[in-house]
Amino acid sequence: MLPILHQSYWRDEAFSVLLASKSLKEIFFLTAKDVNPPFYYFLLHFWIKLFGDAEFITRSFSLLFLFLLALSSFFLLRQLIKDWRISLLGSLAILLNPFLFEYGFEARSYVLFGFLTVTAILFYLKRKYLLSSLFLGLMVFTHNFGVFFLIALLAFWFFENRENLKKRILHFSSLFIFPILVFLGWLQMFWNQWTKVAEGFWIGPVTSTVFVDTFRFFFRGTKDYPSVAMFYNITLLLVFLACAYWIVKLANKEDENDSFNKDASLILVFLFSIPFLIAYFISAFWIPILHERYLIPILPFFIIWVTFSLYQLFSFKKIFSNIVLVLVVGYLFFAVQSAEEIVRKTSKPAINYAAGQITAIAGKNDVVIPESNLNFLETKYYIQKKRSDVPIYAYSADGKIPFYIGDVLFEENEIIKEYPKDKQIWIVTPDGGYYLKEVVKTD
Repeated sequence: MLPILHQSYWRDEAFSVLLASKSLKEIFFLTAKDVNPPFYYFLLHFWIKLFGDAEFITRSFSLLFLFLLALSSFFLLRQLIKDWRISLLGSLAILLNPFLFEYGFEARSYVLFGFLTVTAILFYLKRKYLLSSLFLGLMVFTHNFGVFFLIALLAFWFFENRENLKKRILHFSSLFIFPILVFLGWLQMFWNQWTKVAEGFWIGPVTSTVFVDTFRFFFRGTKDYPSVAMFYNITLLLVFLACAYWIVKLANKEDENDSFNKDASLILVFLFSIPFLIAYFISAFWIPILHERYLIPILPFFIIWVTFSLYQLFSFKKIFSNIVLVLVVGYLFFAVQSAEEIVRKTSKPAINYAAGQITAIAGKNDVVIPESNLNFLETKYYIQKKRSDVPIYAYSADGKIPFYIGDVLFEENEIIKEYPKDKQIWIVTPDGGYYLKEVVKTD
């Protein structure tokens, strides 16, 4: 048994499961009031219908897309590099990347978002534009940040076709009309969601240090484990060598193969840099929205670019090939170690334990209130799953719930402005504990 699959849901995962358990119509209209489009919840809805909503089942759905992401990355690398062994190593680096690996075990849309984006680019490079268009549309319908990646591909397309734009209008239409129509169809909801975000969000202000912080999160993950320092240092060396290759090549005279190398590298650079820069400038000059998990497709594109660059360096001189080989072996060794540590640890508060204890002893007139509304959704999920006769309330003195904690799933009758009188009140604490609140009796 893998502890990471069976640990308690946290707030966002509980939101996913509760929302996906509703009808397709309800999912659509509720997501229109939330901050992300509904495609992931539609898919999760059918997954739950087929297999249930247990923690290991819904998280396995994300794990499935992590494997599909690695598979798409393999074929994307094969499109760029004809050596299947190097492509396999690059796809393994994506599969075992600590950040992607962690989110591969969460019931959230992030890994699906990455898979759709990478697959869209795979079909683009294979010149299967209708399939690429389909996946681009699904990408936009999965996460609002998908628009940033659509803009990046648009920028590359215009750059690539800058000399014959009029002749390429049919190509443009076959590739971009569908995702643009999806975006326009969701535009009103998209605008409402971003306006809501502009009124106040949970992410703090950013500075230029976010470039370093994001890189660190992407290649260390969010958890600590014994080999993290060695793993990160090897990553830095590999990235340095990848960058050094292009600096040397640009400084030297081009050969006949350089044109392909540059074009293949350039689309990847557009895809991992432009979305990040858009999110950074919005965060720096309007409202902070930049969070690593929202930009998760950047990571596979960056790893693919590094793999492609190291392959070119590997073929450049024998001394470099030996260095690269040693570092790649070390990288994969420590990546496997990090994966072992990640699956063995639990990182979510055990709200399921508190709910189990409370429902076993609560009376018919007892109520449950989480100490923090941040834990309302997971408390609601676990209490209702065990006992439907025990009411769950969210306490808010002004009756308001921040939209970014999933307020669309807070029913009006579940929000109270004062604690109930003459009832036993069980309080669930953020760390998964619980206690009985002192009852205030009325005469």
